[in-house]
Amino acid sequence: MTSPEQILFLSLLFAHLLADFGLQSAKDIRDKAKPAVFAKHIAWVTVLAWVFSGDWFNPWIPLIIGTSHAAFDALKTAATAAGYNAKRLFFIDQAAHIAVLAGVAWWAASPGHAHFWVEAAGPLYIDAVILGCGFLLAVFTGGILIGMATEGFTRQIREETDTRKTTGDTSARREGLAQGGRIIGWLERALIFFFVLIGKPEAVAFLVAAKSVFRFGELTKDSRKEAEYILIGTLMSFGWAIPVAWFTRYLLNG
Repeated sequence: MTSPEQILFLSLLFAHLLADFGLQSAKDIRDKAKPAVFAKHIAWVTVLAWVFSGDWFNPWIPLIIGTSHAAFDALKTAATAAGYNAKRLFFIDQAAHIAVLAGVAWWAASPGHAHFWVEAAGPLYIDAVILGCGFLLAVFTGGILIGMATEGFTRQIREETDTRKTTGDTSARREGLAQGGRIIGWLERALIFFFVLIGKPEAVAFLVAAKSVFRFGELTKDSRKEAEYILIGTLMSFGWAIPVAWFTRYLLNG
């Protein structure tokens, strides 16, 4: 039996993941220091927290979450600009956000707490929120984590390409589609999430085979570094999406 605190926490977590990862583009993250971009992000955070709280007559829930989110993001942006480790700040920032969500859920959800969406849809809403959290974690959060983990490899490839272009080497790698790799990663993890969720994890093997046919053979001709980078990124992608999908399935079955 899911408690009111758990329902409210899952609802607020979904709102947070949607605002921070689903609706925030890479450009928005880069331009977070701009007041208009920052205000738009905090508006999404506050509105989604209010909508999914299911308690629309309690203004303190969105107010606390929106204000704390703004404070944490402002501190992270300032600390990043000051030269502090961006990866470490990311994890600290996310831990602080989740701690606030847990605190608000514990404080606001009394035993008789009325949650509009639960009253409207019952267990279907809880399953939908769990599914939504799992999907956002697997696809979008996973993309950011993998991007941070492979940042050093990306830098090596960029430096190699710049060197080849400077020396007039005609074997310099051909540029791909803008955001092509990011979108491929999203689709890849979404398919993994879907296959595991429906109980067909063996279908994941076809994704590896398909990616090998389309990319690895061509890349090894020009750049071993890029081929290895794609292989590492692919394995990380699978290594993240599969456990998230399994855990989501476990929660749904439980």
